[in-house]
Amino acid sequence: MAIKGIKERILDAAVKEFLARGFGGARMQSIADKAEINKALLHYHYNNKQKLYEEVLQDQIARLIASLFDLIDSEGDFDEWLMALIRKYLREILKSPGFSRFILWELNSGQKFMPALFKQVLQQKGKEGNFVLQIVERRLAAGYKACDPVQFLLNVLSLCIYPVLAQPILVQVLGADVFQNPDFALRREEEIFNFVKYGISGYKEA
Repeated sequence: MAIKGIKERILDAAVKEFLARGFGGARMQSIADKAEINKALLHYHYNNKQKLYEEVLQDQIARLIASLFDLIDSEGDFDEWLMALIRKYLREILKSPGFSRFILWELNSGQKFMPALFKQVLQQKGKEGNFVLQIVERRLAAGYKACDPVQFLLNVLSLCIYPVLAQPILVQVLGADVFQNPDFALRREEEIFNFVKYGISGYKEA
């Protein structure tokens, strides 16, 4: 008899295991235990750890990219677009901090799975690799032509993602209350928006 939602249970368990131990330390038996199934059933759906890891990683990346593409390509004035982008990206990262850690582990592993996965997700969406950069260039062209679109994009992404990655250390320095404050996300959104908007104000055309 089939177990309802078995693949979802396996993926949820795998995310917890990979986040706790990384790819090298993760064990299929531990994943099976977390999913409350036997190891034979786990191997029936995923016959090796690499295949399971790749699906977990693809799921993490695909969900975030899919949620951002439509927003990045949306209409509206620059300020509305920038705030919406910051809000969506920051809240997705705060909701799924494991995504950031998966990315770092994969990049540090020296594997080439990540670039191939990004390309695959982009192809599924019918987009080219430089799709995001083209959108940023178009947005900046409306009044900030001298601003480097690459640096603009790196700044926005870094300001959103760093507090999540560094939270274990920052809690020791700033205290846990900073991150537990219900207004943290809202205040962070406003701070990033002001920092970026007024940081590029010097590039605004006369």
